[in-house]
Amino acid sequence: MIALKAAAGGGLVVAFALLSDVLQPKSFSGLLSAAPSIAMTSLLITAVASGDWKAADAAGGMIAGAVGMVGYCITASVLLGRYGAVAGSALAWLVWLAVAAATYLVFLR
Repeated sequence: MIALKAAAGGGLVVAFALLSDVLQPKSFSGLLSAAPSIAMTSLLITAVASGDWKAADAAGGMIAGAVGMVGYCITASVLLGRYGAVAGSALAWLVWLAVAAATYLVFLR
């Protein structure tokens, strides 16, 4: 099943990369190239192989991670200027971890 996820995810990464190459502005290319295609492929294969409930649980984890990423981005934009790249990123990562875990525990469990 892991090989199937890798092959299908890789194919979708290529498809999204081609789509992002056509779109303007080019800043969309990073947004469309990997994460959405891997997530969609993983959810599809999980739903087919393990059922809807398992895929729904995985989707909930992805949502919590995305909410945590918003917290990371907001925090990193403030902390990188103050503490530098390494310390600012590490502190922002801790915010991501806390926000993602809290989102998952409060809203999705």
